[in-house]
Amino acid sequence: MSPKDIDLLLIMAEDFNVSEVAGPAQAIFDAPRAKLMFSADVFWARASIGGELLTLWLDTYQVSRTFQKGGIVEVKLP
Repeated sequence: MSPKDIDLLLIMAEDFNVSEVAGPAQAIFDAPRAKLMFSADVFWARASIGGELLTLWLDTYQVSRTFQKGGIVEVKLP
């Protein structure tokens, strides 16, 4: 089974401001646009989201439509 899309959860710094992102890169922070352009479901939050809500999101989005648990890949940028 291969995925038909990718789900991304971006955790951004507290002082992150979408309006400061370069024009073309703003598409990744606009969910409908990202879906059309990249076939990706993109969600984002600031770091203050907290561990409890982050865990809930991860538990929710790692389950497929057929209720199979998939893997999660964490990428940390410097």
